[in-house]
Amino acid sequence: MRIILKGAVFLLSLILCFIIIARIAAAPAKEKSVEDTYEEWPYPISQEEIELIALVTMAEAEGETELGQRLVIDTILNRVDDSHFPDNITDVIFQPNQFTSMWNGRVDRCYVKEELVELVKEELLERTNYECVFFTAGGYSDYGVPMFQECCHYFSSYD
Repeated sequence: MRIILKGAVFLLSLILCFIIIARIAAAPAKEKSVEDTYEEWPYPISQEEIELIALVTMAEAEGETELGQRLVIDTILNRVDDSHFPDNITDVIFQPNQFTSMWNGRVDRCYVKEELVELVKEELLERTNYECVFFTAGGYSDYGVPMFQECCHYFSSYD
């Protein structure tokens, strides 16, 4: 009798499992909204602009420290925010005689490095410096107020 009782309990458990599985399979699938499918883009500029900044950063500061690369990124972002310069990434970068690598051919020998893309994204969310708008290699430029040196670059503010 005990064996029959154990067998009946097992059979009932098995039947209950099948019923639960059948109900789950028959339930309508919840449709994902567009918001569920795509994460919100947290950056104020496009991926193409991020990659352009990363490319210029490689061309201008490939051998620099990570801090030096962040400061080059910040210089571009700070110029976009400064009324003395164009108000978008592309125009700031291609402004004549501003970023040497853009007109001396250096940028043509560079590529977009994922590490620099990540630095750009980090700086977009929290900048290291909000004041530098000029940098040069080898000494302070004739423009701006000298601020500090990081590796081979000398950074200056506008005022």
